[in-house]
Amino acid sequence: MPSARQIALVRNNFRALSPKRPDIFIPVYDRQVGEDPKAAAQYDGSLCQRARVLDGLIELALLSADHPTALFATLHKMGQDYAHYGSWREKHPFLIGQIIKAFAEATDTNWTDELADAWEQFLYFMAEGMLEGVNSSRVA
Repeated sequence: MPSARQIALVRNNFRALSPKRPDIFIPVYDRQVGEDPKAAAQYDGSLCQRARVLDGLIELALLSADHPTALFATLHKMGQDYAHYGSWREKHPFLIGQIIKAFAEATDTNWTDELADAWEQFLYFMAEGMLEGVNSSRVA
């Protein structure tokens, strides 16, 4: 689990970028399709809709981040709800790298190695929790 400092860094960065969200996420999907053209057919809706979904998922996880029990339940539920949404389960390392790159570009000169590490820790923790939710729904 990310440290309290990492969660604070991520939350503050996410809030600071609020006026630019969810436009920040559109290049994430553009790059995914650039790497794998078949990826475009794996999502319903426009790039803007996809970007809003991703923005909402991160925001929901951040809202629960101070309460571990709630956070685990939130991540598991998100994993179950989005189990068949695109190829995030297989491509999450690539997507996480692209999300971090998008945040770095939007943050510009205030981006630091510590902030990059905090985002990486948070996003991997988020993906792992969502994957646990997908796997638990298969057992149930």
